[in-house]
Amino acid sequence: MSPTVVVSSIALVFSVASLSWQAWSWWWSGPIIKITGASDSPIFQGQQSDLGYHYIQVVNTGRAAATIEAFGVILPSGLKPIRYMQDDLEAVEPRALPYRLEPHSSARWYFTPQIFQGEEPAETRPFVVMSGKGEKEGTKFFS
Repeated sequence: MSPTVVVSSIALVFSVASLSWQAWSWWWSGPIIKITGASDSPIFQGQQSDLGYHYIQVVNTGRAAATIEAFGVILPSGLKPIRYMQDDLEAVEPRALPYRLEPHSSARWYFTPQIFQGEEPAETRPFVVMSGKGEKEGTKFFS
């Protein structure tokens, strides 16, 4: 083999490795969203409420912001009730949608049990609709 072929082969290997690293870095540089759901008594204006609501929590551990446009649950029957605004609930600070979720931050949206439409909450999964990314599902409630 000539020295030119050897040098070209080495350059090609390093170029492919560099391009792969850049593609991987770019893919993981955006928002990384984790979605969970549970129930809680919210704290509003420093006071614990005795009202029990359910909530969807979204955590962004990525390096870029994400815009949350809506939230909802996926019921065991396959229905997907979706909300484009948080219910006007007593003792809950309102959080308007769409909501810009900054990097390394979280947000919660509270709702009443009526969204489950009589189905078992433990078997449902929360989801959010993100601008430009579509729907993203979370783990089952209370897991």
